[in-house]
Amino acid sequence: MNPVFVFDLPSHFGLKAVAFTLHGLANDYYSAELKQHIQQLCQHYDPEQSQMQHQGFLSLRQRINRSAKRFPPSPVALHEQYQRTGKLRPISPLVDLYNHWSLVTGLSIGAHDLLHLHLPVRLGLTRGDESFTGIGSHGATTLPAGEYAYLDAHQQVLCRMDYRQAAFSAVNINTSAALFIVQGHQHTATPHLQEVAEQLKQDIMRLCPTHSLVVGK
Repeated sequence: MNPVFVFDLPSHFGLKAVAFTLHGLANDYYSAELKQHIQQLCQHYDPEQSQMQHQGFLSLRQRINRSAKRFPPSPVALHEQYQRTGKLRPISPLVDLYNHWSLVTGLSIGAHDLLHLHLPVRLGLTRGDESFTGIGSHGATTLPAGEYAYLDAHQQVLCRMDYRQAAFSAVNINTSAALFIVQGHQHTATPHLQEVAEQLKQDIMRLCPTHSLVVGK
């Protein structure tokens, strides 16, 4: 069986990730159970505990000489949004669910529509000639060499660092199959990363009904 996800970074980066695909998704309806579960996740939010995970992402920014203020890791951005407003901006059932998991755990979590990418997805270093258009961006930018990024089999950039996802593969109301990636860093315990990925998977299957599953790590 072809792999879903390939890790291709030097070991000194210390990044860790678990990836899995889910099919038969529903991303167009907020059930009462989903809303209740998101509220329950918020009740378990411990800012200090999450910020302990944030430090590993912030240290990585220093290592590759990228500004954490200009390129905030996604869990840090979610934390800051929650601190400002007391909630996360609703986007869609799937995104809201994994964003709240990211908020609570301090890990970086993203999803990409399988209809718009080619497996396997690789976590590797940019060469300096990759074009990237992030969600909310008005145009493409050429990425500098030496950043870590998620790229599909056709070398399309799905996510720049743990900062921003690409617009072309973002999940939307019509998404029925997606690749999910849960990412940590050198200070993230591997069993914890795997446990979060498994719990997230179970939540998606229960709350955004799925009917078939393919898993890759």
